[in-house]
Amino acid sequence: MAAASLIPLSVCAQYYSDYDWHDGPTIEPNGPPEIIFPVQGGTNLSDDFGDPRSGGRTHEGNDLMAPKMTPILAARGGRVTFAPMSEPSYGFTLSIAGDNGYEYDYLHINNDTPGSDDGNGGPQYAYAPGITEGVLVTQGQHIAWVGDSGNAEDVGSHLHFEIRLPDGTAINPYPYLDTALSMGTYDVASARTANPTIDLDKSLTAASPTDLHCTPGSLIRIPVITSVYYCGSDGRRYVFPNARVYATWYADFSEVLTISPEEMAAIRIGGNVTYRPGVRLVKVQTDDKVYAVDRGGTLRWVSSPALAARYYGANWAQNVEDIPDVFFINYQIGDPISS
Repeated sequence: MAAASLIPLSVCAQYYSDYDWHDGPTIEPNGPPEIIFPVQGGTNLSDDFGDPRSGGRTHEGNDLMAPKMTPILAARGGRVTFAPMSEPSYGFTLSIAGDNGYEYDYLHINNDTPGSDDGNGGPQYAYAPGITEGVLVTQGQHIAWVGDSGNAEDVGSHLHFEIRLPDGTAINPYPYLDTALSMGTYDVASARTANPTIDLDKSLTAASPTDLHCTPGSLIRIPVITSVYYCGSDGRRYVFPNARVYATWYADFSEVLTISPEEMAAIRIGGNVTYRPGVRLVKVQTDDKVYAVDRGGTLRWVSSPALAARYYGANWAQNVEDIPDVFFINYQIGDPISS
Protein backbone atom coordinates (compact mmCIF):
# COMPACT_ATOMS: atom_id res chain seq x y z
CA MET A 1 0.00 0.00 0.00
CA ALA A 2 1.36 3.37 -0.97
CA ALA A 3 2.37 5.75 1.78
CA ALA A 4 -0.07 8.60 2.26
CA SER A 5 0.98 12.13 1.38
CA LEU A 6 -1.11 15.16 2.28
CA ILE A 7 -2.13 17.29 -0.70
CA PRO A 8 -3.81 20.72 -0.48
CA LEU A 9 -7.53 20.11 -0.20
CA SER A 10 -9.61 21.89 -2.79
CA VAL A 11 -12.69 20.37 -4.37
CA CYS A 12 -15.88 19.63 -2.41
CA ALA A 13 -17.32 16.53 -0.72
CA GLN A 14 -20.57 16.28 1.17
CA TYR A 15 -21.68 14.75 4.43
CA TYR A 16 -25.14 14.39 5.83
CA SER A 17 -26.62 15.88 9.00
CA ASP A 18 -30.12 16.16 10.44
CA TYR A 19 -30.73 19.31 8.43
CA ASP A 20 -28.99 19.41 5.07
CA TRP A 21 -25.85 18.59 3.12
CA HIS A 22 -22.68 20.32 4.22
CA ASP A 23 -19.56 21.05 2.26
CA GLY A 24 -16.30 19.43 3.30
CA PRO A 25 -12.99 19.83 1.44
CA THR A 26 -11.35 16.97 -0.46
CA ILE A 27 -9.31 16.44 -3.61
CA GLU A 28 -10.19 14.53 -6.75
CA PRO A 29 -9.87 10.74 -6.27
CA ASN A 30 -6.41 9.49 -7.13
CA GLY A 31 -6.25 5.73 -7.66
CA PRO A 32 -8.20 3.07 -5.72
CA PRO A 33 -9.15 3.79 -2.09
CA GLU A 34 -6.26 1.88 -0.51
CA ILE A 35 -7.04 1.59 3.19
CA ILE A 36 -6.17 -0.24 6.37
CA PHE A 37 -8.87 -2.10 8.26
CA PRO A 38 -10.68 0.47 10.42
CA VAL A 39 -11.55 -1.77 13.39
CA GLN A 40 -8.60 -2.64 15.59
CA GLY A 41 -8.12 -6.39 15.83
CA GLY A 42 -10.16 -7.13 12.71
CA THR A 43 -13.58 -8.77 12.59
CA ASN A 44 -15.68 -11.10 10.48
CA LEU A 45 -16.43 -9.42 7.19
CA SER A 46 -19.37 -9.87 4.83
CA ASP A 47 -20.54 -7.88 1.84
CA ASP A 48 -23.83 -6.26 2.88
CA PHE A 49 -23.48 -3.23 0.61
CA GLY A 50 -26.72 -2.65 -1.29
CA ASP A 51 -28.84 -4.76 1.05
CA PRO A 52 -32.42 -3.46 1.39
CA ARG A 53 -33.27 -1.28 4.37
CA SER A 54 -36.52 0.17 5.67
CA GLY A 55 -38.24 2.92 3.74
CA GLY A 56 -36.96 1.66 0.40
CA ARG A 57 -33.37 2.55 1.26
CA THR A 58 -30.32 0.44 0.47
CA HIS A 59 -27.31 -0.15 2.69
CA GLU A 60 -24.53 2.19 1.57
CA GLY A 61 -21.66 0.68 3.53
CA ASN A 62 -20.42 -2.41 5.35
CA ASP A 63 -21.22 -3.23 8.98
CA LEU A 64 -18.17 -4.36 10.96
CA MET A 65 -19.35 -6.04 14.15
CA ALA A 66 -17.15 -5.47 17.21
CA PRO A 67 -17.52 -4.98 20.98
CA LYS A 68 -18.22 -1.52 22.34
CA MET A 69 -15.16 0.64 22.91
CA THR A 70 -13.08 -1.26 20.35
CA PRO A 71 -10.77 1.38 18.83
CA ILE A 72 -11.72 2.67 15.40
CA LEU A 73 -8.70 3.52 13.23
CA ALA A 74 -8.44 5.97 10.35
CA ALA A 75 -8.69 3.79 7.25
CA ARG A 76 -6.91 6.55 5.38
CA GLY A 77 -5.21 9.78 6.39
CA GLY A 78 -6.89 13.10 5.72
CA ARG A 79 -8.86 15.92 7.33
CA VAL A 80 -11.82 15.49 9.69
CA THR A 81 -14.75 17.30 8.06
CA PHE A 82 -17.57 16.24 10.38
CA ALA A 83 -17.45 15.36 14.08
CA PRO A 84 -20.60 16.60 15.88
CA MET A 85 -20.13 17.31 19.57
CA SER A 86 -23.88 16.92 20.22
CA GLU A 87 -25.19 13.52 19.21
CA PRO A 88 -27.38 13.67 16.08
CA SER A 89 -30.46 11.47 15.75
CA TYR A 90 -28.45 9.01 13.65
CA GLY A 91 -25.70 8.75 16.28
CA PHE A 92 -22.16 9.98 16.60
CA THR A 93 -20.45 10.06 13.22
CA LEU A 94 -17.08 10.97 11.74
CA SER A 95 -16.37 12.01 8.16
CA ILE A 96 -12.82 12.28 6.89
CA ALA A 97 -11.83 13.80 3.55
CA GLY A 98 -9.11 11.36 2.57
CA ASP A 99 -5.76 12.40 1.20
CA ASN A 100 -6.53 10.32 -1.90
CA GLY A 101 -9.77 12.12 -2.77
CA TYR A 102 -12.33 9.76 -1.26
CA GLU A 103 -14.56 10.48 1.73
CA TYR A 104 -14.56 7.97 4.59
CA ASP A 105 -17.55 7.87 6.93
CA TYR A 106 -17.71 6.14 10.32
CA LEU A 107 -21.20 5.69 11.83
CA HIS A 108 -22.78 4.32 15.04
CA ILE A 109 -19.80 5.51 17.09
CA ASN A 110 -20.12 4.89 20.84
CA ASN A 111 -22.52 7.09 22.82
CA ASP A 112 -22.50 5.20 26.14
CA THR A 113 -20.59 5.63 29.36
CA PRO A 114 -18.15 2.67 29.34
CA GLY A 115 -19.69 -0.38 30.97
CA SER A 116 -23.24 0.87 30.49
CA ASP A 117 -25.90 1.33 27.84
CA ASP A 118 -27.01 4.73 29.08
CA GLY A 119 -26.59 6.77 25.90
CA ASN A 120 -24.95 9.51 27.97
CA GLY A 121 -21.30 8.97 27.13
CA GLY A 122 -20.98 12.15 25.12
CA PRO A 123 -18.21 13.04 22.69
CA GLN A 124 -15.42 12.13 25.13
CA TYR A 125 -16.38 8.45 24.78
CA ALA A 126 -17.23 8.76 21.09
CA TYR A 127 -14.06 10.27 19.64
CA ALA A 128 -10.42 9.71 20.50
CA PRO A 129 -8.68 12.62 22.26
CA GLY A 130 -7.96 15.51 19.91
CA ILE A 131 -10.42 14.47 17.21
CA THR A 132 -12.43 17.53 16.17
CA GLU A 133 -13.52 19.03 12.88
CA GLY A 134 -10.62 20.41 10.87
CA VAL A 135 -7.79 18.33 12.34
CA LEU A 136 -5.54 16.20 10.16
CA VAL A 137 -5.25 12.50 10.95
CA THR A 138 -2.81 9.88 9.74
CA GLN A 139 -3.65 6.45 8.41
CA GLY A 140 -4.03 4.01 11.30
CA GLN A 141 -4.54 6.73 13.92
CA HIS A 142 -7.06 6.00 16.67
CA ILE A 143 -10.04 8.26 15.92
CA ALA A 144 -13.08 6.86 17.76
CA TRP A 145 -14.67 3.89 19.52
CA VAL A 146 -17.15 1.30 18.27
CA GLY A 147 -20.66 1.67 19.66
CA ASP A 148 -24.37 1.30 18.92
CA SER A 149 -25.55 4.89 18.61
CA GLY A 150 -28.34 5.92 16.28
CA ASN A 151 -30.48 3.08 14.96
CA ALA A 152 -27.91 0.41 15.91
CA GLU A 153 -29.23 0.03 19.46
CA ASP A 154 -31.17 -3.14 18.61
CA VAL A 155 -28.62 -4.48 16.15
CA GLY A 156 -25.53 -4.74 18.30
CA SER A 157 -22.40 -2.65 18.49
CA HIS A 158 -20.62 -2.22 15.19
CA LEU A 159 -18.95 0.26 12.88
CA HIS A 160 -20.90 1.19 9.76
CA PHE A 161 -18.14 2.14 7.31
CA GLU A 162 -18.65 3.98 4.03
CA ILE A 163 -16.48 5.19 1.16
CA ARG A 164 -17.87 7.99 -1.01
CA LEU A 165 -16.89 9.89 -4.12
CA PRO A 166 -16.69 13.71 -3.93
CA ASP A 167 -20.26 14.00 -5.24
CA GLY A 168 -21.53 11.91 -2.31
CA THR A 169 -22.01 8.67 -4.25
CA ALA A 170 -21.33 5.64 -2.06
CA ILE A 171 -19.10 2.89 -3.46
CA ASN A 172 -18.87 -0.64 -2.12
CA PRO A 173 -16.08 -0.73 0.49
CA TYR A 174 -16.06 -4.53 0.74
CA PRO A 175 -13.22 -5.36 -1.70
CA TYR A 176 -10.98 -2.75 -0.11
CA LEU A 177 -11.85 -3.89 3.42
CA ASP A 178 -11.23 -7.50 2.43
CA THR A 179 -7.81 -6.63 1.05
CA ALA A 180 -7.01 -4.53 4.11
CA LEU A 181 -8.07 -7.31 6.47
CA SER A 182 -5.76 -9.83 4.83
CA MET A 183 -2.85 -7.38 4.58
CA GLY A 184 -3.33 -5.91 8.04
CA THR A 185 -2.65 -9.14 9.91
CA TYR A 186 0.64 -10.53 11.13
CA ASP A 187 1.67 -13.83 12.67
CA VAL A 188 4.95 -13.83 14.58
CA ALA A 189 5.49 -17.59 14.43
CA SER A 190 4.63 -17.79 10.73
CA ALA A 191 6.91 -14.87 9.90
CA ARG A 192 9.78 -16.63 11.66
CA THR A 193 9.21 -20.16 10.36
CA ALA A 194 8.56 -18.98 6.79
CA ASN A 195 12.04 -17.42 6.72
CA PRO A 196 14.40 -19.97 8.30
CA THR A 197 17.38 -18.89 6.21
CA ILE A 198 18.79 -15.67 4.84
CA ASP A 199 18.53 -17.19 1.35
CA LEU A 200 14.75 -17.42 1.71
CA ASP A 201 14.44 -14.05 3.41
CA LYS A 202 16.26 -12.37 0.53
CA SER A 203 14.76 -14.63 -2.16
CA LEU A 204 18.23 -15.39 -3.51
CA THR A 205 18.64 -17.33 -6.75
CA ALA A 206 21.20 -20.14 -6.74
CA ALA A 207 24.36 -19.42 -8.72
CA SER A 208 26.11 -21.91 -10.97
CA PRO A 209 28.94 -23.85 -9.30
CA THR A 210 31.54 -21.93 -11.31
CA ASP A 211 30.35 -18.68 -9.71
CA LEU A 212 30.63 -19.96 -6.14
CA HIS A 213 33.70 -18.99 -4.12
CA CYS A 214 32.25 -19.99 -0.75
CA THR A 215 29.91 -22.65 0.56
CA PRO A 216 26.29 -21.44 0.39
CA GLY A 217 24.83 -21.03 3.86
CA SER A 218 28.20 -20.76 5.58
CA LEU A 219 29.35 -17.96 7.90
CA ILE A 220 32.75 -16.48 7.10
CA ARG A 221 35.20 -13.85 8.31
CA ILE A 222 38.87 -12.96 7.90
CA PRO A 223 41.54 -12.73 10.62
CA VAL A 224 41.65 -9.58 12.76
CA ILE A 225 38.50 -8.05 11.20
CA THR A 226 35.44 -8.88 13.32
CA SER A 227 32.81 -8.51 10.58
CA VAL A 228 30.91 -11.72 9.83
CA TYR A 229 29.40 -12.52 6.44
CA TYR A 230 26.75 -14.94 5.25
CA CYS A 231 27.55 -16.79 2.03
CA GLY A 232 24.40 -16.68 -0.07
CA SER A 233 23.27 -19.27 -2.57
CA ASP A 234 23.81 -16.60 -5.24
CA GLY A 235 27.54 -16.75 -4.53
CA ARG A 236 27.71 -13.35 -2.84
CA ARG A 237 28.52 -12.41 0.74
CA TYR A 238 26.13 -10.53 2.97
CA VAL A 239 27.43 -8.73 6.03
CA PHE A 240 25.75 -8.60 9.43
CA PRO A 241 25.74 -4.87 10.29
CA ASN A 242 25.90 -5.56 14.03
CA ALA A 243 25.67 -8.29 16.66
CA ARG A 244 21.97 -7.60 17.29
CA VAL A 245 21.00 -8.51 13.74
CA TYR A 246 23.27 -11.56 13.90
CA ALA A 247 21.57 -12.72 17.11
CA THR A 248 18.20 -12.91 15.39
CA TRP A 249 19.62 -15.54 13.03
CA TYR A 250 22.23 -17.42 15.08
CA ALA A 251 22.65 -18.29 18.76
CA ASP A 252 26.46 -18.03 18.79
CA PHE A 253 29.57 -17.72 16.61
CA SER A 254 30.63 -21.36 16.76
CA GLU A 255 29.93 -21.98 13.06
CA VAL A 256 31.87 -18.97 11.76
CA LEU A 257 34.77 -20.00 9.51
CA THR A 258 37.93 -17.93 9.12
CA ILE A 259 39.21 -17.61 5.58
CA SER A 260 42.06 -15.66 4.03
CA PRO A 261 41.70 -12.06 2.84
CA GLU A 262 42.39 -13.26 -0.69
CA GLU A 263 39.55 -15.78 -0.52
CA MET A 264 37.22 -13.14 0.88
CA ALA A 265 38.14 -10.67 -1.86
CA ALA A 266 37.11 -13.21 -4.49
CA ILE A 267 33.54 -13.22 -3.16
CA ARG A 268 31.39 -10.36 -4.42
CA ILE A 269 29.54 -8.27 -1.84
CA GLY A 270 25.78 -8.70 -2.01
CA GLY A 271 24.59 -6.32 0.70
CA ASN A 272 23.59 -6.29 4.36
CA VAL A 273 21.66 -8.89 6.32
CA THR A 274 18.44 -7.52 7.84
CA TYR A 275 16.64 -8.57 11.00
CA ARG A 276 15.04 -12.00 10.84
CA PRO A 277 11.25 -11.68 10.53
CA GLY A 278 9.20 -12.35 13.65
CA VAL A 279 12.04 -12.04 16.16
CA ARG A 280 12.36 -8.36 17.09
CA LEU A 281 10.37 -5.19 16.94
CA VAL A 282 12.42 -2.32 15.56
CA LYS A 283 12.30 1.43 15.15
CA VAL A 284 14.34 3.88 13.14
CA GLN A 285 16.26 6.30 15.34
CA THR A 286 14.53 9.35 13.86
CA ASP A 287 11.05 7.75 13.63
CA ASP A 288 8.85 7.12 16.69
CA LYS A 289 6.86 4.34 15.02
CA VAL A 290 7.50 0.75 16.07
CA TYR A 291 7.70 -1.84 13.28
CA ALA A 292 7.52 -5.60 12.97
CA VAL A 293 9.91 -7.09 10.43
CA ASP A 294 8.57 -9.15 7.54
CA ARG A 295 10.31 -10.95 4.68
CA GLY A 296 13.04 -9.12 2.82
CA GLY A 297 13.52 -6.38 5.40
CA THR A 298 9.94 -5.14 5.05
CA LEU A 299 8.96 -2.97 8.01
CA ARG A 300 5.30 -3.04 9.01
CA TRP A 301 4.11 -0.39 11.43
CA VAL A 302 2.41 -1.89 14.49
CA SER A 303 -0.43 0.60 14.71
CA SER A 304 -1.14 0.40 18.45
CA PRO A 305 0.46 -0.69 21.75
CA ALA A 306 -2.37 -3.22 22.15
CA LEU A 307 -1.35 -4.94 18.91
CA ALA A 308 2.31 -4.90 19.95
CA ALA A 309 1.33 -6.61 23.21
CA ARG A 310 -0.79 -9.16 21.36
CA TYR A 311 2.05 -10.24 19.10
CA TYR A 312 5.09 -9.76 21.35
CA GLY A 313 3.69 -9.96 24.90
CA ALA A 314 3.15 -7.47 27.70
CA ASN A 315 6.85 -6.57 27.77
CA TRP A 316 6.96 -5.83 24.04
CA ALA A 317 8.66 -2.47 24.62
CA GLN A 318 11.74 -4.32 25.88
CA ASN A 319 11.86 -6.12 22.56
CA VAL A 320 12.34 -2.99 20.43
CA GLU A 321 15.73 -2.34 18.85
CA ASP A 322 16.92 0.75 16.98
CA ILE A 323 17.94 0.64 13.35
CA PRO A 324 20.52 3.38 12.75
CA ASP A 325 19.43 5.75 10.01
CA VAL A 326 22.47 4.78 7.94
CA PHE A 327 21.10 1.22 7.66
CA PHE A 328 17.52 2.22 6.86
CA ILE A 329 18.33 1.93 3.15
CA ASN A 330 18.37 -1.85 3.65
CA TYR A 331 14.67 -1.86 4.58
CA GLN A 332 11.39 -0.94 2.94
CA ILE A 333 8.07 0.15 4.41
CA GLY A 334 5.20 -2.30 3.96
CA ASP A 335 1.55 -2.35 4.94
CA PRO A 336 0.68 -1.39 8.53
CA ILE A 337 -0.47 -4.07 10.95
CA SER A 338 -3.97 -3.15 12.06
CA SER A 339 -5.44 -6.44 13.24
